[in-house]
Amino acid sequence: MEPTTGLILRRITQTNLSVAAHKLATLILDAIAWKDGYNGLSRGTAAFTLSALAEKMGVSRQYLAVLLNELEASELQLERAKPNGKFAPWIFRFSALGSDAGGGRIVR
Repeated sequence: MEPTTGLILRRITQTNLSVAAHKLATLILDAIAWKDGYNGLSRGTAAFTLSALAEKMGVSRQYLAVLLNELEASELQLERAKPNGKFAPWIFRFSALGSDAGGGRIVR
């Protein structure tokens, strides 16, 4: 099954997470590219700098790291990578939702 916004949103609401982690997952979902090349991203990925994501969440970068770790350890299996260098944004994807939204573990 190809993942859709609705499928991922249902998965987020069904996953046992803190309220803040649910909010973070929803923010990431909102930025996911569903068409290859959208905003320069591959299908099923979203990109944020950690500063911008912390600002959108209204939390410190230290607490953001805790929330990202919670999402990585959850059934959603959030993956993040920084393939384009030190000053490039992080790339995020939910790997537990099929081949187009995951496929292989991204190593930080």
